[in-house]
Amino acid sequence: MEYVALGDSYSAGQFIGGDANLVREPVDGGLGGEDGDYTGRSKDSYPQQLSRGVLAGYEFIDATSGGADIDGRGLGLGGLLVPQTVFGGPPYVPVDENGAPRFTPTPRPPQIDALSDATTLVTVGIGGNQFNLGQIVAKCAALGATSAGSPGTDYYRNTEEGQEDLAQKESDLRDGFAKLMPVLRERAPQAQFFFVGYPTLFPSTAAGQGSCDGGLDENITIKKGDMPFIQEQFALVDSIVHEAATSWGHTYVDIAESSRDHHVCREGDDKWMFGLYAAYKFDDTLNGYKPARFPAGAKMPPFSPGWTAWMQGILANGDGVFRGNETLTTFHPNKRGAANQTAQVTNALRAAGIV
Repeated sequence: MEYVALGDSYSAGQFIGGDANLVREPVDGGLGGEDGDYTGRSKDSYPQQLSRGVLAGYEFIDATSGGADIDGRGLGLGGLLVPQTVFGGPPYVPVDENGAPRFTPTPRPPQIDALSDATTLVTVGIGGNQFNLGQIVAKCAALGATSAGSPGTDYYRNTEEGQEDLAQKESDLRDGFAKLMPVLRERAPQAQFFFVGYPTLFPSTAAGQGSCDGGLDENITIKKGDMPFIQEQFALVDSIVHEAATSWGHTYVDIAESSRDHHVCREGDDKWMFGLYAAYKFDDTLNGYKPARFPAGAKMPPFSPGWTAWMQGILANGDGVFRGNETLTTFHPNKRGAANQTAQVTNALRAAGIV
C-alpha cells in the first residue's frame, strides 16, 4: 500500500517548528546549494503525522511543497501539474548584502509524478495559491497601512479592477481543477483521494477580535474590518475544492469548521493559526528558525526570489520596528493547527473504512 501526499504549504506544514523539524532530502550527500530542498516541509505536517500514525503501514511519498499551485497560475510558482521553480523555504536560499539570492534552486518536478499504479491513497491540499489568496491578504495590508475601516473589502467589491481580479482568480482556480482532476485519476487509477480544505484564518465578523484589536500585532496593517472579507475568500476556495472533489467521487475533508474558533486573533492554546509573523527563539538548540541575517536594503517585491529571506532578516534583527527574534509565518497553521488537520483527515479515513 502506498500513500502519496500532494499539496501546498498548508499540507507541507511550512513554518511549523524549527530547523531540526524540517523534512529535507539530501542531494549528493548535502542539503544546500542549487539542488537543495527548500520546500519548507515540517515533520509535524498532517501527512507526516499520518505516516507515523494511522497510515504507518503504508509506503509514504511526501511531494508537498510550500508555494505550490496547480498549473503555474495565481502565485505562479508551479507545483502539481508543472515544475515548481521558486520556493519560500525554510531553509532560505542564501542572499547577498543587498538581499538578492545567491543562486536559483533547481526546479522540482510536477508533484503528480509521484503518483503511479501502485498508489492506493492520496491526500491533496491545493487551491489557495492558484487563487492567490496571499495577494488578497497583501492588498488588504497595503491599503490598511493608510486607510481605516475596510479598505481591502471596498477595493475588491466596489472597484472595477478589484472585481475583475476576483473574477479572474475564481476562473483560474476552477480551470485549474478542471485540468487536474482527470490527470489525478489517470496517474493513480487504484487510489482513493482525500481533498483537504483550508483552516479558518480570520473571524467571520469584525467584532471581538481579541489580539487583533489595535496596535502593531502579528497581522500588522490588516484592518479588522477586512478580516471577514478575507475569510470569505478562503471559504470560496474551500467551496470550489469541495465541488471539484465530490463531482469526481472523491472525499472532501473540511478543516474550516473545526478551526472556526481558533483563528489568528485567538491567544494561547486556542490559537491554531499564525499571522504574518510569529515569535521564535533563535538559539543553538534550533527551537526556532535561523533566518538569513543581513542589513536591510531596498524593498523587494513580495514573494519574489529572496523576498522571504530579506523579510526574515528584518524580523530577526528587529530593524527598529519589530521586536526581533521573530520569523515570517505568512498566515499558516501552527503545531496545534496541524494536529487538528491530522485529526480531521483521520476521521475521514475512518469513515471510509481505511483505518
